Amino acid sequence: MLNQKELESSRFVIIALVSTLVFFVLIVVFVGEGFVRQVPIFWKEDIRTMVAFKEIDGQLKVVGLIGNGGTDPILVMKAGSTPYILTVINQDTKPHMFYVDGLNVHTKVLRAGENDTITLISKNEDTYNYYDRFDPEKIIGQIISARVEATD
Repeated sequence: MLNQKELESSRFVIIALVSTLVFFVLIVVFVGEGFVRQVPIFWKEDIRTMVAFKEIDGQLKVVGLIGNGGTDPILVMKAGSTPYILTVINQDTKPHMFYVDGLNVHTKVLRAGENDTITLISKNEDTYNYYDRFDPEKIIGQIISARVEATD
């Protein structure tokens, strides 16, 4: 036969288990119905990439390091208010300046081993050429600003 103390202790354990189970079910239902956002509303989106000036087979190239690949890559940014943050490294022995025509944005003069970060924003869809400011006749590559829409 259970005494009063053991009976109260058993009730407490049962109430605690039932409460925990109800709480767990409520959380599963609440999250499963989409009441919880996966990305905070206040989080500002940006796109970060990195490229480098490099001499390959006697010709100046831009090499994609982070966020893109290959030589003289086509860079894609989101049209609107999303910043495209581009870090440019000079892995060549000569000085260079990365310049984006149409947006009139450029890095500082980059000596060997130096880097600089620029921020690009394009409100409209468009295509921009980029080149070394010290050789403005030779277009190195393009930056495409495209509108991105969410779909179901």
